[in-house]
This record gives sequence, C-alpha cells and structure tokens, in this order.
Amino acid sequence: MLFPEYRPRRLRQNEAFRRMIRETTLSVDDFILPLFAIGGKEVKNPIESMIGHYQLSVDNLVETAREAFNLGIPAVMLFGIPDKKDPLATSAYANDGIVQKATRV
Repeated sequence: MLFPEYRPRRLRQNEAFRRMIRETTLSVDDFILPLFAIGGKEVKNPIESMIGHYQLSVDNLVETAREAFNLGIPAVMLFGIPDKKDPLATSAYANDGIVQKATRV
C-alpha cells in the first residue's frame, strides 16, 4: 500500500471539521440517569434486563434523583409505568399519571 508523500490537511482546515473528528471524551456531565416510576409506596422492583436499575415508587424516585445529583449526574429522564394501559396511552398525558405525579414532588 502506497502512502501519500504529503499529509492531507483538509480535515483540519477549520474548527467545524476539527470538532467532528477529534477524540470523544465523556464526563459525568454527559450522563442522564433513566428512572422508571411506578405507583405505590416504598416500591423498588429490579429490572432484570437492566442490571442496577429499578422500577421505583415516587418516594424512592426522589431519593434516587437526589443521590444522582449529589454524585454530579446533571439530569434524569423519567419513564412512567402506568397501572393500566390502553391503546391510546391516555395515562401518558393524564393529570394524575405517574410521571406527572413524580414531577410535582
């Protein structure tokens, strides 16, 4: 395989290109913790397919979010697990839905 006698610098000609090709670095500021809200009190059901993650009742959810914040994780994403599901997903936008309850706490 022949190598060019010159070094192509087209990928370094401006900041936009340099940003696209530079090394990827991750820090705690880049993480979002997924939290799964479920109805009830003092509920902490393990999620078998996601080791270390749980379906949490709102009271446990608040404490877990607080712990994540203290560790430097800047954001959480709430996923609601409704008591009853229907084809129109009405609990997703109901005023008394599980995610809505969790965000009010």
